Amino acid sequence: MRGTYLGGALIAGAAAALFAAGPAAAGTDVYVDTTDPFNSAAAGFKAEGEVFTVCDNRADSKRASGRIIWIDSNGSHAVPLDDANGAGNSCGRKDLSIGEGISVTVEICIRNGARGDKEYCASKNGKA
Repeated sequence: MRGTYLGGALIAGAAAALFAAGPAAAGTDVYVDTTDPFNSAAAGFKAEGEVFTVCDNRADSKRASGRIIWIDSNGSHAVPLDDANGAGNSCGRKDLSIGEGISVTVEICIRNGARGDKEYCASKNGKA
């Protein structure tokens, strides 16, 4: 009888440990607008699928210029992305490969041309 009790206790303990692990940690999506009064540009990061998006929201002859930054075992990464095809058209989009649980920083600015000074920049943090 004692052997049966111990065997049952071991099985119950193993099941409890298995279910206590729970699901994998969920990522944190990020959405950030520029700081100008018109929210001229926005950037987003969707944790599921690791999709980075930059959108020009205002027809002002400027472009939306963003980047996403993270650090992992391979080093530091800063991936730029612009939406330079004008407001009201498709946004810039990049599919990335970032390890689950890695912290990311999403930055967005507007700029006059590809080499213009960055203006009205903002950033937010999330997690892949």
